[in-house]
Amino acid sequence: MERNVNDWERGVSIAAAALLAVVALKARGGARTSLLVAGAGLAVRGITGYCPINHALGRTRPSGDTRAALGGTAGVKLEESVTIRRSARELYDMWHSFDFLPRIFSHIESVKSIGGNRTHWVMRGPVGTRLEWDAETINEIPHQLIAWKSLEGADVVSAGSVHFREHTLGGAPETEVTVTMQYAPPAGKAGAAVAWVAGAAPSATLREDLNGLKQRLEQGYIAGAH
Repeated sequence: MERNVNDWERGVSIAAAALLAVVALKARGGARTSLLVAGAGLAVRGITGYCPINHALGRTRPSGDTRAALGGTAGVKLEESVTIRRSARELYDMWHSFDFLPRIFSHIESVKSIGGNRTHWVMRGPVGTRLEWDAETINEIPHQLIAWKSLEGADVVSAGSVHFREHTLGGAPETEVTVTMQYAPPAGKAGAAVAWVAGAAPSATLREDLNGLKQRLEQGYIAGAH
């Protein structure tokens, strides 16, 4: 069998299989069987470095191509919104302050500009992994929209956008911030399911991060945000 799974994905698959086995011990009936079957599949994927689904689709090791990895129903899609009592201009400018982003998103370790419209991201991944990728801004409308996608060789193939829609409430500005993301998770959609079982559902994490940003900004807990 020709390997068609990246090395870091193999490690995540094995760790996810172990987690499913632990969860299965607490389950009963059909749920236990389903968890054990899913765990066995992940274990084989991790040990051999071979994924039959990748083979059936003619994929070798993931290339990082967002169209190939996220097209159609592939990948996991997230969308969360929060309304913050700040102007769209202020929030848009904040998103461009790369050293500020790790203070917003709990799993982001660092974001650095690497020239032009490209940035390098480091994220704390599942089961102690550390994931890195380069991203490119592909669309931008000042104070309204920022859209991006990951580049070739990314540990996490992803694309997303953040929209800023300003309204006026009692003469004061407030802005609806909507973050949309689509990504190919470690170990595929099975890996996303394992994260949910472990209590780290990506959608819940994103929602908590945005609500935390709202609270800190509106209560003045973030230095430099006026």
